[in-house]
Amino acid sequence: MRKLFLSVFVLLLAVSAVTAQTGADALKAAKKSFDSYNLSKDQAQLVEAANMIEKAMQDPTVAADSKALLEAGDIYSAIFNTYLQSRVLDPATAEVVVPGAAVKAAEAYVKAYEKADKKPAQKAALNGLQGVQGNISNEGIYAIQDKDYTSSAKAFQTSVMVDKFLRDNGGESAVDETKLQDEKYYAGLSLVLNEEFATAKPYFTELYAAGYDDAGLYDALYKIAMADGDKTAAAKYLTEGRTKFPEETSLLFTEINYYLSEGRLNELTGKLQEALNKEPENVSLYATLGQVYENLYKTESEAGNTAKANEYFDLAKAKYEEGLKVDPSAAKLIYSLGAMIYNRGAAMTQELIELGNDFSKEGQKKYEMMKTEVDAEFEKALPYFQKAEMADPNDLNTLIALKEMYARIDEYEISGEFKTRIEKIQGGETITKSYFKEKGM
Repeated sequence: MRKLFLSVFVLLLAVSAVTAQTGADALKAAKKSFDSYNLSKDQAQLVEAANMIEKAMQDPTVAADSKALLEAGDIYSAIFNTYLQSRVLDPATAEVVVPGAAVKAAEAYVKAYEKADKKPAQKAALNGLQGVQGNISNEGIYAIQDKDYTSSAKAFQTSVMVDKFLRDNGGESAVDETKLQDEKYYAGLSLVLNEEFATAKPYFTELYAAGYDDAGLYDALYKIAMADGDKTAAAKYLTEGRTKFPEETSLLFTEINYYLSEGRLNELTGKLQEALNKEPENVSLYATLGQVYENLYKTESEAGNTAKANEYFDLAKAKYEEGLKVDPSAAKLIYSLGAMIYNRGAAMTQELIELGNDFSKEGQKKYEMMKTEVDAEFEKALPYFQKAEMADPNDLNTLIALKEMYARIDEYEISGEFKTRIEKIQGGETITKSYFKEKGM
């Protein structure tokens, strides 16, 4: 047993020695490749240096050595400088050798400073930080452009940290107060875009207290408050933002979404029209405003306010039609218009059924008049569903409506065709050709 214990102990020592040696060897190889790169500017040498320093930093002994950390910082800084140059020349071909290289460089320099036992080593670490400071922000900007909000948040948070670290330790920060506020804003924005609202909150709360002047601040504070479930605070920030930046479209759309979530339809119509005045080519706004008017029409219909209901119906129809002038092939608008007319006919059908139970002469006369109106509504709706199917032959709602409408007028073969198409889509297939286009419509 004692021999076995000793052999295991010796084996562990041997493994530890190999690990330490591997880290030291990797560091030595990284230095050699980086020195070659500095002389020749051979990118392959820089990539090799990056690979070796990544391996070296896995060794706890190397990762705790101030000189090794300075070397790592220099290599990561050079890696990002190379990426920056290629990104400026041709973003499409710029290759990321080490993700987050500028942040890694900053972290290495900070740790090098903390591990240094002499002032020259500390000074070297501060110089390294000062050299990479601007690129940390650049790394964050590129990450936002690439919609990598985790990386952009990390970069801007690091930028804020580096500014404080330099000032606290006798270094010189290139970031003034205005720039620092911008860095905090982009750190918070990245976190909001990544839906990390709790982490974003301190940044925006501080900026708000400092009077930071940007519409995005109020949009972010609104979203953070909503995530906290504090609708009162959310409404407060939104109102302040809209008052301060009345022309800012992003805040207007946030306000529209807020009114939609609160069901404040009457107030919403004015906001949507305001948005349309700013973006008259935005088809989705016509669809949304049309839907709001349609919902108001339904509310008034259910309340028995026929005159007001008809007014909202006409307003909804007008908005859908205005949107179709902007984009005649907008399937959503075409379907919405057809569905609204169809649903009005369906609602009238309930009254028709009740009249059908009245067998008096007057009752039958009313029945025939109502049937004519109902048939007319369905007839008006059909062309819209046909156009919607031509615009998008895979829209289930459109196909279901067509199946029912053709069954209603005893066109069972056509109704069956749409039934088959519905089943294919529900089974995971894609319809490649429009039924009505194939019929030459």
